[in-house]
Amino acid sequence: MFAASTTCAFVVGVYGPLAIRRAAWSDDFPVLFHRSMTKVVADGRPVLAILNSLVLGTAENIAGLAVARLLGVAGIACLVAYLTLYLSRIGWPPLVATLTGCSISLLPPFHAYAGWASVFSFPWVMLLGAVAGQLWVESRRRRHPAEAVLGFVGMIIALLAYPPAAMFCWVPLGLRLMSRPDPPRVAVSDAGRLVLLILTAGPVSLLIARLSMAVVGVAPHSRFNFVDSFPEVADKVMWFVSRPPAVAARPFMISSPSDAVGLLTAAPALVVIVVGLFLRYEGSIGRRLASVAVVGGVAVMTMFSHLVAPDNQIEFRYMAGLIVLTWVALVVAGREIAGRALSGLATPKVGEFVCAAALVMVVGAATVSARRNVDQVFIRPAEVKEEYLLEHLEGFDPARHSRILIIDAEGDWPSRGNLGIYSVRTDLAHSWVIEPNVRLLLTELYGDTVRPEIVIGAAADSGPGDLVIDLRPLVERF
Repeated sequence: MFAASTTCAFVVGVYGPLAIRRAAWSDDFPVLFHRSMTKVVADGRPVLAILNSLVLGTAENIAGLAVARLLGVAGIACLVAYLTLYLSRIGWPPLVATLTGCSISLLPPFHAYAGWASVFSFPWVMLLGAVAGQLWVESRRRRHPAEAVLGFVGMIIALLAYPPAAMFCWVPLGLRLMSRPDPPRVAVSDAGRLVLLILTAGPVSLLIARLSMAVVGVAPHSRFNFVDSFPEVADKVMWFVSRPPAVAARPFMISSPSDAVGLLTAAPALVVIVVGLFLRYEGSIGRRLASVAVVGGVAVMTMFSHLVAPDNQIEFRYMAGLIVLTWVALVVAGREIAGRALSGLATPKVGEFVCAAALVMVVGAATVSARRNVDQVFIRPAEVKEEYLLEHLEGFDPARHSRILIIDAEGDWPSRGNLGIYSVRTDLAHSWVIEPNVRLLLTELYGDTVRPEIVIGAAADSGPGDLVIDLRPLVERF
């Protein structure tokens, strides 16, 4: 328990001070302003809608979103504690397991879970999926039908919350197959059981999701669709082969590289993983290759929900399972290769110390990077934007102004050369943010009774009763 407690304290220490600062980002604004969760139900995620209603729906203002972010930090801490305990259980040295757990919490997906209120529930769903998958697989070995039932129910709930996070169910199996190698036949059998879990729990969750839509009275969103033609399947395969593995093999890097840079940086990591795992397994060459292939298949299945969806998107929050397994595989492979290189030159204890020292350096550098990323993406832009908007809203006079005209800097907002949401320098680049953001600040200043019309237009549209807020000068601050 000491290892788990240490990782928990580490996560809280890294992300907690950032989570409590006043900030909101992107989808936080319409959710906080409209407080309607019907769109989430239309996406086929009724459990997520309930969680959002209980947490985000009760936030009184922007400052109140700190509660959701702290819950997200707590979810990361519990998930990493679970993974650390699991690594210790399957034979990892306590120190190496603890440092690996700490390093996992610093991977890019967790930056969003700590800094973005709208996704506070994702690490909890990942934890539920992992526990459900572990219970389902191990119930046969322990002959506990009740555990299988719990795993089945847990997976349904996780799928009804957020399917990409539910696919974290594959991570415990992947960790075990890398750390305590089983014969290929046993590994394939356990992987098959998880496939069976998804193929049985999946249709049940889809049925419940459709019933939820009928009860709420909403039509299915376009996200509630699946790949259903050969060209879509071919496109999906080509996309997956060329994109997600390369991103996952650059575990702590959030930059969006060119194809050449991506290949040059990701390929060596993938080679180390394949070679290290190959050396770790025993038996004939065919047997070893089969074991490596099973691990690769398990890693691919962490993105199963995205593979059956029509859209191709590279977002870290969709890839948490793949990124975690790839990073741990790199650690396992590195330990194996280093151990063989040091055999005869040093004792196993010395090898463990070398591995721990390397992980300490990774954790130190990744901690600085994680804190900087959360601040640059979610917190500091919110502070700069809010300061600018408040400067202008303080000039609002309900007696003189019947309308607020906002001049957008559409097309001029700068971006970073990073992947997904980490490329956005300000969420004002998202058109749906501007009006609810201004409305929320206006409510904080003047109360609920002041409700002027808010229009996004051009300077030529202004009239005598307008308060004009020009966002174009704000571009230079980002």
